[in-house]
Amino acid sequence: MRPYDVLGCGAINLDLIYQLPDSFALWDELPPAGSEGLLDAHLRATLDDALAYLQPVQSGGGQAANAVFALGKFGFNVALLGRVGKDATGDFLLEDLGNVDTRYVARDEVSGRVYVLLDERGERRNLVWPGANDQFSPDDLPRRLPATRWAYFSSFVGERPLETQLALIERLPRSVEVVLDPGEIYARRGVKRLLPLLKRASFVFATEDELRLLCGLAVDEAVEFLLKVGVGLVVCKMGERGARIMGKRLDLFVPPLLTEVVDVTGAGDLFAAGFIGGLLEGLGLEAAGRLGAWAASRGIAGVGRSTYPDAEQWRARVAEERELP
Repeated sequence: MRPYDVLGCGAINLDLIYQLPDSFALWDELPPAGSEGLLDAHLRATLDDALAYLQPVQSGGGQAANAVFALGKFGFNVALLGRVGKDATGDFLLEDLGNVDTRYVARDEVSGRVYVLLDERGERRNLVWPGANDQFSPDDLPRRLPATRWAYFSSFVGERPLETQLALIERLPRSVEVVLDPGEIYARRGVKRLLPLLKRASFVFATEDELRLLCGLAVDEAVEFLLKVGVGLVVCKMGERGARIMGKRLDLFVPPLLTEVVDVTGAGDLFAAGFIGGLLEGLGLEAAGRLGAWAASRGIAGVGRSTYPDAEQWRARVAEERELP
């Protein structure tokens, strides 16, 4: 079997996407727009009652799952490690991953879900119920890891799956390019807990808030600290303000591509997919950044994964980059 281009490892969730009016009764009880939080049993019951009369859009979700799904649509050879429930939702999640090789996804218990609450401006609040993801364990890892060029790590909620990722990183050959997108959940754990992942990371993708949470420092100081720890490059995702690609002697600005915003969920995952895809195509950092911005702009124009670019669109966009002087 030929090596994968990218092997992802992270939570695999069912996204329940609700588009809600500003008059929604629970806004004041929920985290601020753009944030990600955990659901306790009480809040989940309250939320289920408030949303019972609405029909959500259902989509596969999870940072690593979104990124490798996008790369698979672009035409790359990708696979995913993780866990879904042994239920109808698990069936849906695996089928919804399309071109992603899911043979390494374990199954048991009830699938995880994320309530994605969109306000009238398309800003989201993600509320996570981890379900089967929290049971992801070293026993779920294949005895013989498949060969891969890149490995993409994103967050879980529980301690056991993080320990599993730390075991996985120890087994990856040094030749594998490692990407870490900690999200808000892992950023809250702090640098010390994530140090084995950070030391191996060629790239860290994070928002400004995540960098501050992760390091307890202002953004530029956080980047400087991560580079000293061993991170190759930090890609700071700034939403509608674009992105910065930062290294020890590098600070590139990636301008955003303006588009109508329907759902920002997964925009950062698509940016990462476009960026990684650009590097897999042999393009430079600036071109990879532009491809990331392009992919993100396509994704936020629709709900869930509905407007992710396909292989034909990807090839056409890459060809445009190759023609640039």
